[in-house]
Amino acid sequence: MQKSSKIIILGAGLSGLTCAYYLKKDYSIFEKGSRVGGLCRSEKVNGFTFDHTGHLLHIKRDKNKKLIRELLEKNLFLQKRKAWIYSKGIYTKYPFQANIYGLPSKVVKECIDGLREIRTNRKRYAVHRKPVDFKEWIYRNFGKGYAKHFMIPYNEKLWTVPLEEMSTEWTRGFIPIPTLKEVLAGARGRQEKDFGYNIRFYYPLKGGIEELPQSFLSAVKRINLNLKATKISLKDKKIKFSNGREIRYQRLVSTIPLPKLIKIIERIPEKVSKASKRLRYVSVFNLNLGIKRENISDKHWVYFPEKEFSFYRAGFTSNFSSYLAPRGTSSIYTEVSYSKDRPLDKKRITKKIVKDLIKAGIITSRDKILAKLVLDIRYAYPLYDHNYKESVATSQRFLRKNNIYSTGRFGSWEYLSMEDVINQGREIAQQLNGQ
Repeated sequence: MQKSSKIIILGAGLSGLTCAYYLKKDYSIFEKGSRVGGLCRSEKVNGFTFDHTGHLLHIKRDKNKKLIRELLEKNLFLQKRKAWIYSKGIYTKYPFQANIYGLPSKVVKECIDGLREIRTNRKRYAVHRKPVDFKEWIYRNFGKGYAKHFMIPYNEKLWTVPLEEMSTEWTRGFIPIPTLKEVLAGARGRQEKDFGYNIRFYYPLKGGIEELPQSFLSAVKRINLNLKATKISLKDKKIKFSNGREIRYQRLVSTIPLPKLIKIIERIPEKVSKASKRLRYVSVFNLNLGIKRENISDKHWVYFPEKEFSFYRAGFTSNFSSYLAPRGTSSIYTEVSYSKDRPLDKKRITKKIVKDLIKAGIITSRDKILAKLVLDIRYAYPLYDHNYKESVATSQRFLRKNNIYSTGRFGSWEYLSMEDVINQGREIAQQLNGQ
């Protein structure tokens, strides 16, 4: 039995590293992988650098800008987002609801008429009453046309479930709601405003997004790799690891996905166990390709709402930084969501993605694929269903009562940006520093 540390951190992803960075007390980090980063990692294949899906730093707070500038120094630059939607065979700028210029006139009319109807008859559509589910929220905010042509097909594709099963607490800050005046400007091709939390983003010049977690290592020490927590005893405040090693703690910070954390805790109350088993999530099959042709796109990423395309999003890593692909080439990442509600045929999906990239005109059948990397991400998005709020609250109350701080996108079980994750790590460190 190793002597106890005041604070144990499980997981050396972005939230765990940020917490350690700001801690002023004795701590040790235990990471199940062979290197730090969690999902904030990059892989090198045949000269290409691929991230574990699109990981971009949309930073608003000055303290966070200061942090990443100190960590990454000159290996960091700021870009303006180039995000688009591909539907009806046409590219329109993101977000769809503010940029429908160029779509077929019938589609434009349905979107505008539906929005006008909902905005001018607010009483009739009970707009001031809280929507009962995400689907109703879409109709209330955007009307029938936008719901039909983008909002419902795209979100059903991403979340893998009927939208009636989803609640709405996650929507704030993630889905822009333009005014009718702004929508009309976008319909005429006169949109001057940018929308959303991700208008600009920081990204490392070299090395991919993993440069960020790696940059913590000059300040964050006592990291133990290749050690997976397998059992937690609340009574003894003791953690057992995959190699049989045991260590005691006073306080525990966990970035393990919330249901997995609950599962390894001994003698868990039945109420808490049931709550954690109700937590649902969406997985992502991430296919990355290196193509022997430069400048295959001038965009950063594109959303695909239509069912004929397997992926809900495709992006161009080589446009984040030219250092991520060899000269004369381009790199692409694609994301296909799946879940228990909508399983994925993983044996056939790679070929389907390539065919769909050709169908979308992104690559051609003559293009040579120089690199291919599949990253199958089990926990990608927490699913906000109608059990979500109570299930998370029950789990988190129990953990806090037992001096366990569950943080990060999957530790807190929240739909968080990278900046949100950094904020959480810092806030928990500040709480622990004050104790």
